[in-house]
Amino acid sequence: MKVGNLMILVLLALLAHGEWQEWRGNLDDRITFADKGVPSVSLWQCGLLKQQMAELEERRMPASSMPQQEAESLQRYLAGKWQTLGCEFLLEQG
Repeated sequence: MKVGNLMILVLLALLAHGEWQEWRGNLDDRITFADKGVPSVSLWQCGLLKQQMAELEERRMPASSMPQQEAESLQRYLAGKWQTLGCEFLLEQG
């Protein structure tokens, strides 16, 4: 083996050793997640969704310029999102 190749291998080994030492030193700083399951929805998200549903109800008044069919499809979408997020269950717990 040539001296130049040997020097390169030694240099790479030193760099790898330094990175390994740094990685070992940072093990105590790692972040661990308590639950790796399905992320839960927050009360704030459910409250925001409830507010959007209330605003839609106000717009559905007869004097509104929003077409009835559009309002109904938006209402179905918001109700589906409410069920998907599980906001009813969250509010029962809270």
